[in-house]
Amino acid sequence: MDVADKPAFPAEFQRHLAALESRYLAQSDPLRQSGYSGGAQRWQMERSPILDAITGNGELLEVGCANGYLLECLAQWGIARGLGLTPWGVDLSAGLIEIARHRLPQFREHFFVANAWDWIPPRRFRYVYAVCDCVPAAFLERFMRDLMANAVAPGGRLILGAYGSRSRGETPLPIHALLASFGYKVRGTAAAGAPETARFAWVDGE
Repeated sequence: MDVADKPAFPAEFQRHLAALESRYLAQSDPLRQSGYSGGAQRWQMERSPILDAITGNGELLEVGCANGYLLECLAQWGIARGLGLTPWGVDLSAGLIEIARHRLPQFREHFFVANAWDWIPPRRFRYVYAVCDCVPAAFLERFMRDLMANAVAPGGRLILGAYGSRSRGETPLPIHALLASFGYKVRGTAAAGAPETARFAWVDGE
């Protein structure tokens, strides 16, 4: 099935994405523009474990990068681990991508406005990070396979994230089990939060 044959997102999911975009763009705080309200300390605690999947320098593509703040943070946090990361991002929202380009002007050409579901990247990357709710649950397996085929460089790594909600008492999806059910060999996992609010798992490209 090529891009032209891919089903469109259900209308309800499209409305959900539009509501998120409006909510994020209404904020001026970079954390809230990223859909996060837990404060800077918890933000670092719950997002820095993404770096546990990163073993060396390279390009990091974030799928659904919003305002680019997480990419900026990961690059900064990576320095303390001796990592040099070059940020790349894609998001459906032109408004959020414009904010990301202003946030990281030296990398403004690294940001793309596109629906990642049917986007073909112009190149492949050593590291690709995506949150599982970028697409409807029924689309996730195909989404992962397309990222592995089109975005992850040979020998690179796909990192999948899932977030819960402390206020709503929601735990993250068991993404390591999801990836295993899709036939992938999970190379590692990480989790954060008390109670757990973030979970990550990663698989390697061929």
